[in-house]
Amino acid sequence: MSASRCVPGRPMSTASTRRAGCALLSSYPLLVSDLDGTLLTDQKSVSPETTAALRAAREQGMALAIASARPYRLIRAVIPEETLALFSAVIVSNGAAILSPDGTRVLHSDALGVAELATLITRLRALFPDAGFGWESGTEFGSDQQMLELVAAGGVLRDPHADRVKHLPTASAHQLVMAPAHGIPRDHLDTVRRELGEAYAVTDSLGGVVEISPVSVTKADAARVWAASLGHTLAEVVAFGDEHNDLPLLRTAGLGVAMGNAAAEVRETAHLVTATNNDHGVARTLWALLSGEAS
Repeated sequence: MSASRCVPGRPMSTASTRRAGCALLSSYPLLVSDLDGTLLTDQKSVSPETTAALRAAREQGMALAIASARPYRLIRAVIPEETLALFSAVIVSNGAAILSPDGTRVLHSDALGVAELATLITRLRALFPDAGFGWESGTEFGSDQQMLELVAAGGVLRDPHADRVKHLPTASAHQLVMAPAHGIPRDHLDTVRRELGEAYAVTDSLGGVVEISPVSVTKADAARVWAASLGHTLAEVVAFGDEHNDLPLLRTAGLGVAMGNAAAEVRETAHLVTATNNDHGVARTLWALLSGEAS
Protein backbone atom coordinates (compact mmCIF):
# COMPACT_ATOMS: atom_id res chain seq x y z
CA MET A 1 0.00 0.00 0.00
CA SER A 2 1.03 3.60 -0.42
CA ALA A 3 1.97 5.26 2.84
CA SER A 4 1.72 8.82 1.56
CA ARG A 5 -1.75 9.00 -0.06
CA CYS A 6 -3.95 11.72 1.43
CA VAL A 7 -7.69 11.87 0.81
CA PRO A 8 -10.52 13.81 2.44
CA GLY A 9 -11.84 12.45 5.74
CA ARG A 10 -13.65 13.34 8.91
CA PRO A 11 -11.02 15.58 10.57
CA MET A 12 -10.36 17.65 7.41
CA SER A 13 -13.54 19.61 7.02
CA THR A 14 -12.19 22.49 4.91
CA ALA A 15 -9.78 22.82 2.00
CA SER A 16 -7.23 24.60 4.21
CA THR A 17 -7.27 21.91 6.89
CA ARG A 18 -7.07 19.22 4.20
CA ARG A 19 -3.94 20.89 2.81
CA ALA A 20 -2.41 21.25 6.29
CA GLY A 21 -3.24 17.68 7.21
CA CYS A 22 -1.85 16.37 3.93
CA ALA A 23 1.38 18.27 4.53
CA LEU A 24 1.76 16.67 7.95
CA LEU A 25 0.94 13.23 6.58
CA SER A 26 3.63 13.75 3.96
CA SER A 27 6.08 14.41 6.80
CA TYR A 28 4.84 11.52 8.97
CA PRO A 29 3.24 8.87 6.76
CA LEU A 30 3.99 6.09 9.27
CA LEU A 31 2.75 5.51 12.83
CA VAL A 32 4.33 3.18 15.39
CA SER A 33 2.60 2.86 18.76
CA ASP A 34 3.30 1.05 21.99
CA LEU A 35 0.42 -0.96 23.41
CA ASP A 36 0.15 -1.14 27.23
CA GLY A 37 -0.26 2.32 28.72
CA THR A 38 -0.51 3.83 25.23
CA LEU A 39 -3.05 2.35 22.81
CA LEU A 40 -4.64 0.35 25.62
CA THR A 41 -6.57 1.93 28.45
CA ASP A 42 -5.95 0.74 31.99
CA GLN A 43 -8.82 -1.71 31.37
CA LYS A 44 -6.65 -3.33 28.65
CA SER A 45 -8.82 -2.36 25.72
CA VAL A 46 -8.57 0.00 22.75
CA SER A 47 -11.23 2.67 23.19
CA PRO A 48 -13.76 3.40 20.42
CA GLU A 49 -12.28 6.92 20.20
CA THR A 50 -8.81 5.56 19.53
CA THR A 51 -10.09 2.97 17.06
CA ALA A 52 -11.92 5.69 15.11
CA ALA A 53 -8.78 7.83 14.91
CA LEU A 54 -6.66 4.87 13.77
CA ARG A 55 -9.22 4.04 11.10
CA ALA A 56 -9.25 7.65 9.86
CA ALA A 57 -5.45 7.71 9.72
CA ARG A 58 -5.41 4.46 7.77
CA GLU A 59 -8.06 5.76 5.36
CA GLN A 60 -5.95 8.85 4.72
CA GLY A 61 -2.93 6.80 3.75
CA MET A 62 -1.01 6.32 6.99
CA ALA A 63 0.65 2.95 7.52
CA LEU A 64 0.26 1.75 11.12
CA ALA A 65 2.32 -0.59 13.29
CA ILE A 66 2.13 -1.77 16.89
CA ALA A 67 5.39 -2.05 18.86
CA SER A 68 4.94 -3.95 22.12
CA ALA A 69 6.87 -5.87 24.73
CA ARG A 70 4.12 -8.49 24.45
CA PRO A 71 4.49 -11.55 22.23
CA TYR A 72 1.94 -11.82 19.45
CA ARG A 73 -0.41 -14.15 21.35
CA LEU A 74 -0.76 -11.67 24.21
CA ILE A 75 -1.35 -8.82 21.78
CA ARG A 76 -4.07 -10.80 20.04
CA ALA A 77 -5.64 -11.45 23.45
CA VAL A 78 -6.40 -7.74 23.98
CA ILE A 79 -6.98 -6.39 20.45
CA PRO A 80 -9.95 -7.55 18.36
CA GLU A 81 -9.24 -8.94 14.91
CA GLU A 82 -10.98 -6.04 13.18
CA THR A 83 -8.77 -3.53 15.01
CA LEU A 84 -5.59 -5.50 14.31
CA ALA A 85 -6.54 -5.44 10.63
CA LEU A 86 -5.97 -1.67 10.61
CA PHE A 87 -2.24 -2.26 11.13
CA SER A 88 0.36 -3.20 8.53
CA ALA A 89 2.73 -4.88 10.99
CA VAL A 90 3.02 -5.98 14.61
CA ILE A 91 6.41 -5.53 16.30
CA VAL A 92 6.58 -8.00 19.18
CA SER A 93 8.81 -8.74 22.17
CA ASN A 94 10.38 -5.26 22.25
CA GLY A 95 11.44 -5.48 18.61
CA ALA A 96 12.67 -9.06 18.45
CA ALA A 97 10.34 -9.87 15.55
CA ILE A 98 7.96 -8.22 13.11
CA LEU A 99 4.84 -10.20 12.26
CA SER A 100 1.95 -9.73 9.88
CA PRO A 101 -1.20 -8.50 11.64
CA ASP A 102 -2.79 -11.95 11.45
CA GLY A 103 0.35 -13.53 12.94
CA THR A 104 0.84 -15.96 10.07
CA ARG A 105 4.05 -14.48 8.64
CA VAL A 106 7.33 -13.47 10.28
CA LEU A 107 8.49 -10.40 8.36
CA HIS A 108 11.74 -10.01 10.31
CA SER A 109 13.39 -11.69 13.30
CA ASP A 110 16.61 -11.47 15.31
CA ALA A 111 16.94 -15.01 16.62
CA LEU A 112 18.95 -16.57 19.43
CA GLY A 113 20.38 -19.95 18.40
CA VAL A 114 19.77 -23.22 20.24
CA ALA A 115 23.30 -23.46 21.65
CA GLU A 116 23.26 -19.78 22.62
CA LEU A 117 19.95 -20.19 24.45
CA ALA A 118 21.24 -23.24 26.31
CA THR A 119 24.34 -21.33 27.42
CA LEU A 120 22.31 -18.33 28.60
CA ILE A 121 19.86 -20.47 30.58
CA THR A 122 22.63 -22.52 32.18
CA ARG A 123 24.47 -19.38 33.29
CA LEU A 124 21.34 -17.75 34.67
CA ARG A 125 20.13 -20.88 36.44
CA ALA A 126 23.40 -20.89 38.36
CA LEU A 127 22.59 -17.37 39.62
CA PHE A 128 18.82 -17.80 40.02
CA PRO A 129 18.17 -21.49 40.78
CA ASP A 130 14.48 -20.89 41.59
CA ALA A 131 13.74 -18.94 38.39
CA GLY A 132 11.63 -20.22 35.53
CA PHE A 133 12.68 -19.85 31.89
CA GLY A 134 10.72 -19.57 28.67
CA TRP A 135 11.44 -18.78 25.03
CA GLU A 136 9.42 -16.98 22.38
CA SER A 137 9.49 -18.55 18.90
CA GLY A 138 7.24 -16.90 16.33
CA THR A 139 3.74 -17.28 17.78
CA GLU A 140 4.57 -20.08 20.24
CA PHE A 141 5.96 -20.04 23.79
CA GLY A 142 8.00 -22.90 25.22
CA SER A 143 9.20 -23.15 28.81
CA ASP A 144 10.70 -25.24 31.55
CA GLN A 145 8.64 -26.79 34.35
CA GLN A 146 9.46 -24.02 36.82
CA MET A 147 8.03 -21.35 34.51
CA LEU A 148 4.85 -23.41 34.17
CA GLU A 149 4.50 -23.55 37.95
CA LEU A 150 5.25 -19.84 38.47
CA VAL A 151 2.61 -18.83 35.92
CA ALA A 152 0.08 -21.11 37.62
CA ALA A 153 0.86 -19.42 40.94
CA GLY A 154 0.02 -16.00 39.44
CA GLY A 155 1.84 -12.76 38.73
CA VAL A 156 3.66 -13.85 35.56
CA LEU A 157 2.14 -12.80 32.22
CA ARG A 158 3.06 -15.65 29.88
CA ASP A 159 1.20 -18.70 28.61
CA PRO A 160 3.28 -21.89 28.95
CA HIS A 161 1.68 -25.24 28.24
CA ALA A 162 2.50 -28.64 29.68
CA ASP A 163 2.88 -30.07 26.16
CA ARG A 164 5.67 -27.60 25.40
CA VAL A 165 7.72 -28.01 28.59
CA LYS A 166 11.42 -28.80 28.10
CA HIS A 167 14.50 -28.38 30.25
CA LEU A 168 16.16 -26.46 27.40
CA PRO A 169 14.84 -25.22 24.04
CA THR A 170 15.36 -27.34 20.94
CA ALA A 171 14.86 -24.59 18.35
CA SER A 172 15.96 -20.99 17.94
CA ALA A 173 13.92 -18.25 19.60
CA HIS A 174 13.73 -14.50 19.25
CA GLN A 175 13.53 -13.85 23.00
CA LEU A 176 14.47 -15.57 26.25
CA VAL A 177 12.42 -14.75 29.33
CA MET A 178 13.24 -15.43 32.97
CA ALA A 179 10.72 -15.26 35.81
CA PRO A 180 12.46 -14.92 39.20
CA ALA A 181 10.57 -16.82 41.88
CA HIS A 182 10.07 -13.72 44.06
CA GLY A 183 9.59 -10.92 41.56
CA ILE A 184 12.12 -8.65 39.88
CA PRO A 185 14.06 -6.39 42.25
CA ARG A 186 16.23 -3.84 40.47
CA ASP A 187 19.40 -5.63 41.56
CA HIS A 188 18.21 -8.77 39.70
CA LEU A 189 18.30 -6.82 36.44
CA ASP A 190 21.73 -5.43 37.23
CA THR A 191 23.00 -8.94 38.04
CA VAL A 192 21.69 -10.31 34.73
CA ARG A 193 23.24 -7.44 32.78
CA ARG A 194 26.61 -7.92 34.45
CA GLU A 195 26.52 -11.67 33.83
CA LEU A 196 25.55 -11.46 30.16
CA GLY A 197 27.54 -8.38 29.20
CA GLU A 198 26.94 -5.94 26.38
CA ALA A 199 25.89 -8.48 23.75
CA TYR A 200 22.33 -8.67 25.11
CA ALA A 201 19.47 -6.29 25.81
CA VAL A 202 17.91 -6.96 29.23
CA THR A 203 14.52 -5.41 30.06
CA ASP A 204 11.64 -5.92 32.50
CA SER A 205 8.83 -4.19 30.67
CA LEU A 206 6.01 -6.69 31.07
CA GLY A 207 4.42 -9.24 33.32
CA GLY A 208 6.94 -10.22 35.97
CA VAL A 209 9.67 -11.48 33.64
CA VAL A 210 13.15 -10.41 32.62
CA GLU A 211 13.36 -10.28 28.82
CA ILE A 212 16.65 -11.09 27.09
CA SER A 213 17.31 -10.44 23.40
CA PRO A 214 20.29 -9.63 21.17
CA VAL A 215 21.52 -6.11 21.92
CA SER A 216 20.47 -5.01 18.44
CA VAL A 217 16.83 -5.65 19.37
CA THR A 218 14.85 -2.52 20.22
CA LYS A 219 11.53 -1.17 19.10
CA ALA A 220 13.48 1.55 17.26
CA ASP A 221 15.52 -0.96 15.25
CA ALA A 222 12.44 -2.96 14.32
CA ALA A 223 10.58 0.22 13.36
CA ARG A 224 13.54 1.19 11.17
CA VAL A 225 13.38 -2.18 9.38
CA TRP A 226 9.62 -1.85 8.89
CA ALA A 227 9.87 1.74 7.63
CA ALA A 228 12.63 0.78 5.19
CA SER A 229 10.45 -2.03 3.81
CA LEU A 230 7.93 0.68 2.84
CA GLY A 231 10.58 2.99 1.39
CA HIS A 232 10.70 5.33 4.39
CA THR A 233 12.95 6.22 7.32
CA LEU A 234 12.42 6.72 11.04
CA ALA A 235 12.38 10.46 10.40
CA GLU A 236 8.99 9.90 8.74
CA VAL A 237 7.50 8.06 11.73
CA VAL A 238 5.24 9.45 14.45
CA ALA A 239 5.75 7.23 17.50
CA PHE A 240 3.81 6.91 20.75
CA GLY A 241 4.99 5.41 24.04
CA ASP A 242 4.97 5.60 27.82
CA GLU A 243 7.81 3.50 29.24
CA HIS A 244 11.61 3.30 29.22
CA ASN A 245 11.64 0.59 26.55
CA ASP A 246 10.00 3.16 24.24
CA LEU A 247 12.80 5.71 24.67
CA PRO A 248 15.00 4.68 21.70
CA LEU A 249 11.98 4.82 19.40
CA LEU A 250 10.75 8.19 20.70
CA ARG A 251 14.25 9.65 20.39
CA THR A 252 14.78 8.55 16.80
CA ALA A 253 11.29 8.98 15.35
CA GLY A 254 10.55 12.11 13.39
CA LEU A 255 7.87 12.91 15.96
CA GLY A 256 8.10 11.17 19.33
CA VAL A 257 4.95 11.52 21.45
CA ALA A 258 4.86 10.61 25.14
CA MET A 259 1.61 9.74 26.85
CA GLY A 260 0.46 11.94 29.71
CA ASN A 261 0.82 8.91 31.99
CA ALA A 262 4.38 8.21 30.80
CA ALA A 263 7.41 7.94 33.06
CA ALA A 264 9.06 11.30 33.73
CA GLU A 265 12.13 10.54 31.60
CA VAL A 266 9.90 9.56 28.69
CA ARG A 267 7.92 12.81 28.90
CA GLU A 268 11.15 14.81 29.07
CA THR A 269 12.62 13.00 26.06
CA ALA A 270 9.64 13.16 23.69
CA HIS A 271 8.96 15.96 21.23
CA LEU A 272 5.35 16.19 22.42
CA VAL A 273 3.33 15.06 25.43
CA THR A 274 -0.28 14.11 24.77
CA ALA A 275 -3.16 13.14 27.05
CA THR A 276 -3.14 9.91 29.06
CA ASN A 277 -4.02 6.50 27.69
CA ASN A 278 -7.38 6.66 29.50
CA ASP A 279 -8.06 10.08 27.95
CA HIS A 280 -7.43 8.84 24.39
CA GLY A 281 -4.03 10.51 23.99
CA VAL A 282 -3.16 8.68 20.77
CA ALA A 283 -6.51 9.63 19.23
CA ARG A 284 -6.17 13.28 20.26
CA THR A 285 -2.76 13.57 18.61
CA LEU A 286 -3.88 11.72 15.49
CA TRP A 287 -6.86 14.01 15.00
CA ALA A 288 -4.56 17.01 15.44
CA LEU A 289 -2.17 15.60 12.83
CA LEU A 290 -4.97 14.83 10.41
CA SER A 291 -6.38 18.33 10.90
CA GLY A 292 -3.00 20.00 10.40
CA GLU A 293 -2.83 21.29 13.98
CA ALA A 294 0.16 19.29 15.30
CA SER A 295 3.81 19.89 14.56
